[in-house]
Amino acid sequence: MNDTQSTPVVRAKGRLGDHDIDAIVLNPGGWFGRTWLLEIGGSFTPLFLVVEAGSVEDAIEELSDSEKYGHLIHVPDSDLADYPEDSRHYDGSGRVIDLDWVGIHGDEGTSRTSGQPFRCTYYGDGLPAEGISPPVYEDYLAWIEEDPRKHHKEG
Repeated sequence: MNDTQSTPVVRAKGRLGDHDIDAIVLNPGGWFGRTWLLEIGGSFTPLFLVVEAGSVEDAIEELSDSEKYGHLIHVPDSDLADYPEDSRHYDGSGRVIDLDWVGIHGDEGTSRTSGQPFRCTYYGDGLPAEGISPPVYEDYLAWIEEDPRKHHKEG
């Protein structure tokens, strides 16, 4: 499912150093709850997004493939002359991407099959008020789908 389809917005809350982070999740359930924090812009008010991916490279690929946010790193054809061929970055689809203003936060040392590089909790419509751990997000949705009476709306 791509991010332009009508799906409930899932937000991730976590901490980056001493700062509370509240970010949109691009692909909740996309990689078993293995979350990375992307910081785009590097200014006083950067855009934070959480992406589920198996690696840093996969997180960049998820961002680049996003119909809503991919344009933030795609280099327009009209600007390609500003990017020398020997220093260009490409995504998996062959598009030239600019990563100069992208920061990726998460502990690369966590196991590829378990653990969250960026620790956070998911919140949103249909999720418990106290939030849910990303690794169990898909199981929770399946549990609710089995019997919708299990679902309770926030007060």
